[in-house]
Amino acid sequence: MNRMNSMTSDNLPVSKAPTPVQNWQKSLLDLSLRNPLINRTSRHAVELRVPLALIGEFEDLVNDKEYITLAAGRYRPAEPSGEDLRQEEIRADSLLKERTVEVELTATERVQRLQALATSARTAVEETGANNLYLAIGTLHWDSDSSRLHSPLILIPVNLERTGDDFRLILDETGVSTPNYSFLDRFARDTGIELTELRSPKLDEHGIDLRATLDGVRDRLRRAGWDDVVTPTVHLGLFRFSTYRMWKDLEDHWPTIAANPLVAHLMSGGRQDFVDPVGPADRDLDINEATQNLPLAADSTQARIVADAVAGRSLVVEGPPGTGKSQTVSNLIFRALATGRTIMFVAEKKSALDVVARRLREEAGIGALLLNLHDNGMKPTEVRRALRRALALRRGECGDGAGSDVDAGDVAGHSDPAVLRAELARIRAELDTYREGLYKPAPDGPSYSGVREVLAQLGNSEDSADSVAAQAALKERARATGLDTFDADAHNRLIERYRSTLEELRAALTPELLDVVLTHRDQVLQDAPARAEALRSELNRRRSAMSVRELIRTYGDLITALTPCLLVSPDSVARFFPADRRYVDIVVFDEASQIRVADAVGAMGRGRSAVVVGDPKQMPPAPGAGDIRGEQAPEASSILTRCLDGGLTQHRLTWHYRSRDESLVAFSNRHYYDGRLLTFPSPLTIVPGSDAAPGGHGISLRRVRGRYFRPEDRARHPHVQPNTNPLEAKRVVEEVLRHVEACPDRLPSLGVITFNDRQRDLIENSLREVASPRVIEALDARDGLFVRNLENVQGEERDTILFSATFAANAQGDLPLNFGVLNHAGGERRLNVAITRARRQIIVFTSFDPQDLHAERTAHRGVKDLRAYLHQAAEGRAPRALPASQSPLNWHRREIAEALEAAGLTVHTGVGHSTFEIDLVLARADQPDRPAVAVLLDGPQWNKREGVVERDLLPVDVLRTMGWQRVERVWMPEWLADRQAVVARLIEAAGGHWVPSTPLTAVFESERTGQTEDAAPLTDDGVQADARDGADVGGEAMAPASGPRTSGEEYTAWSPAGVRPLEILDRAGTDAEARKVLIEVATTICQVEAPIARRRLYVKISRAFGLSRTVKSREESIRAALGEAFAYFDEDGFVWASRDDALAAPSYRRNALDHVDSIEEIHPRELMGLMAQACAKNPEWASQEDLFRWALKRLSAKNRSLGARGVAEALTKALKAVEGVHA
Repeated sequence: MNRMNSMTSDNLPVSKAPTPVQNWQKSLLDLSLRNPLINRTSRHAVELRVPLALIGEFEDLVNDKEYITLAAGRYRPAEPSGEDLRQEEIRADSLLKERTVEVELTATERVQRLQALATSARTAVEETGANNLYLAIGTLHWDSDSSRLHSPLILIPVNLERTGDDFRLILDETGVSTPNYSFLDRFARDTGIELTELRSPKLDEHGIDLRATLDGVRDRLRRAGWDDVVTPTVHLGLFRFSTYRMWKDLEDHWPTIAANPLVAHLMSGGRQDFVDPVGPADRDLDINEATQNLPLAADSTQARIVADAVAGRSLVVEGPPGTGKSQTVSNLIFRALATGRTIMFVAEKKSALDVVARRLREEAGIGALLLNLHDNGMKPTEVRRALRRALALRRGECGDGAGSDVDAGDVAGHSDPAVLRAELARIRAELDTYREGLYKPAPDGPSYSGVREVLAQLGNSEDSADSVAAQAALKERARATGLDTFDADAHNRLIERYRSTLEELRAALTPELLDVVLTHRDQVLQDAPARAEALRSELNRRRSAMSVRELIRTYGDLITALTPCLLVSPDSVARFFPADRRYVDIVVFDEASQIRVADAVGAMGRGRSAVVVGDPKQMPPAPGAGDIRGEQAPEASSILTRCLDGGLTQHRLTWHYRSRDESLVAFSNRHYYDGRLLTFPSPLTIVPGSDAAPGGHGISLRRVRGRYFRPEDRARHPHVQPNTNPLEAKRVVEEVLRHVEACPDRLPSLGVITFNDRQRDLIENSLREVASPRVIEALDARDGLFVRNLENVQGEERDTILFSATFAANAQGDLPLNFGVLNHAGGERRLNVAITRARRQIIVFTSFDPQDLHAERTAHRGVKDLRAYLHQAAEGRAPRALPASQSPLNWHRREIAEALEAAGLTVHTGVGHSTFEIDLVLARADQPDRPAVAVLLDGPQWNKREGVVERDLLPVDVLRTMGWQRVERVWMPEWLADRQAVVARLIEAAGGHWVPSTPLTAVFESERTGQTEDAAPLTDDGVQADARDGADVGGEAMAPASGPRTSGEEYTAWSPAGVRPLEILDRAGTDAEARKVLIEVATTICQVEAPIARRRLYVKISRAFGLSRTVKSREESIRAALGEAFAYFDEDGFVWASRDDALAAPSYRRNALDHVDSIEEIHPRELMGLMAQACAKNPEWASQEDLFRWALKRLSAKNRSLGARGVAEALTKALKAVEGVHA
């Protein structure tokens, strides 16, 4: 390797900075040949045919903000000729009169290359806040170690706009013309020549004096013996210049930046945990008070984060997808400003910043206090306008876009925040009294709910005296806590009063905040009257105005008093904020998993504390300069992972608010978040399968017979772009058009994700070629239609996501295991990002079947997880993230459900894919597929939630946004006091009419008077009964119970009378009639073989439809389609024909082991029945082995050994259970 190729950031001069700082610098400065700032090639940029004599005029036109149209190049002869001179005159005339220049491309190439440049430039702005699209003017051609380099000299930032097939250049006002400093550093180090004429160029009224600068460079090089190496060229291309600014900032100012305690900790290598100078978190935080001071609804974790941050602590916030990160940041910013702090919000991604800015403008009403210095907000005219607006702000004004329905002035005049807070405290005390009475143990006994649980456990007891005693204890506990006089209506009114008062207080918070900020602003301006007047004058200046950096350097303290919230990118920090001072109190980083440490420390050093927000399970940073790339590259370290490892205070957000169908996030919750996300069921959750139509829901897979064209196919298919799947792209485009047509009155909320850039470009170009004005409008709208590569989609969300898997089998029919970035370290993190962008619907387009992806042949987790996800998409349903709730108070839920079922409603219990469940879902019996009411109980999960908002407001509010028209509460004292009234209320809520049943009433009355021997038995058979009721709304009526078996009767194995068509089984997940046939088969099997192990049931069903073997994916599809409403599923993994059968006395079936695959497929209760009979037959067996041999002969007519797998263990366990019962 020659010296030029090896000249990477590792070869930088020795620095006196600490080793971590040197490593950060190396990652920021790229002086290798990969960098087009050092060696521009035709791959990086396209040439513009600007007449040589008019390059200066062209540069002036661009800097004067003139639009320049880019046309396809005309014929250019190989040798100069008269025709060539005439063409040059035409080009000059086109430039001066029509503002048009030619590009060195054919007509077809022009559209493709310019669109690719425009797309990449737009993505860079959205992803990093920095525009990488520049006009590069002038080229220095030079040699180093036999390598010929072509280095651009002057860079002008521009934007590229498209209308139809026309492309126009326009100056990007957020930047300025600049010398190519990366080249200057490389050139000086390689040659020893310092080009001061370029490093400090002459200026004219348009910016850099182009002619004088290029002539100065030529003269300097000529004196050094370099002739004819500078040419006046013009190229348009992508040049990443922003990292140079951050490198320079760190190179020159690292000691100042290191004054921040957290930066100093990172610079030390972070071998010990960070010791926050503010001290540990407040463990005694009043969470209700903390929540009340936030303008946007917040759960308890969000409130704790805000309290810690405002107290000045540095902390890490882990926020999985859809958990309210932007809402948390918005509340944090608001509260910081309300307490007199200043804050800098740092986000590389434009979308992350836009969401927070929109919330603060439209919902919190403090838009006038924000200064946007990210991407388009960096225009000097916009910055000055924002500062003038903030300077003119007066009390009683909310700035632009106040979102409250209550006028801020009225609130300030009529609603005293102190009075509202006192009212909330009073209501909260009453609500807490109820919770404590229900769950807090009394000094002389258990809690109210504890006594009720004991009563439930005694429901089947033969000792009625114990039950009566428990009833008496319950009544006494009710009297002691005041719950015997509990008024449910009054309690509900109290909650609504808390809600309305809280909303009133939130409306009053904005004028309260403005008063704090404006008082401080006025004081700062009064303390520096001369500088304040100079700033006013500067902001109104039209010509020769200061740059944004000069404004901040000169008036930084006044600017942060006017706009105490700064919205920035890492690049804009280095660009606008001199590192000689701390500008803010708190620096907040969003999407921090993608921000490198080197990019973050500069911003961190401008503040006193830092809040690092992100998700370690999402995208890692892009590789930096000198980093290894490709499949073997390790994951780059982010500021998030470094802070997590550094011992900062950590918080984890767990409530998931985004998905309107839980299946959208269930895969990620299970595979990446260990089931910790609390997701909210919607009515869509109850309906089996997914809806792949526009406006539908859930996950679905669309199989396409596409072909992936590899680079080696180019010779045979020269017109097909390599690394694309044209047919799959066509199907995606067709689906986009369907969604656009389905939304005639609005733009669809739609996103397309691909596995590589080429497929992305193919789809976007195809959409633009459709020439539909609405499609073009959607593509160009900020929140409209996006088409993104997997690498660039983090931070985005849409109602519907179309996912193009892109790859396909090769000519030999094999599906290669190279899935691009999924094969890289952390590939599963990229998949996690892609599959969590949808609010309602994901449609996956693939050109292969899930089983074709032999992920077992690769070690890459990303590929393995892709196969598992595609299986889920093919099935259209998702499993729970965790096993169903195992609450000890499920008896309470069951007895309510049974009463409602007896009254004629369809009831589902424990509905949900996560540990947050809707206790009861109600539907009318004649409309079982239309769930009408969600019912929440005051069970243990309710009790564990912290604060009134999280217990009594947030779940109800979010469920309503999920589409539940009615959300009802049932309080335990209310149920125990008057069950008939509760049943009547819930039936009315479901749209039905209640006629009380005399037998049911008698049961209720007998239990209330302590006659538990006449009451319906209360059992504690665990959660699976709930799952039975909760899995499917549209199921058939339950099969008749097969009745209790006679102990010792022969095991009867079910076998199909004939084979049913397999297509019925394939359609059962989406077709109601096919599902009905499936349920009939399953019911018949259960009537013959129950209790039957779940897997055995699914295998038997497969046989009924002609399948000789049952793979895991088939089991899952049967389970999903079948549901659990047709039979009774117990906690041991077995299925019974009915619940009554499961409650009958244990019995066993002779020769069962001859029909099942192993003893694990015989119910433990059958083995207990067998052991009980053995003990009754002979209480004094000579040995346990003799007992087991006797038992084994009953289980099998064959000569089986006790040494067979699992036999002795299962019999031992059953014997111990029997002995425990009789002990």
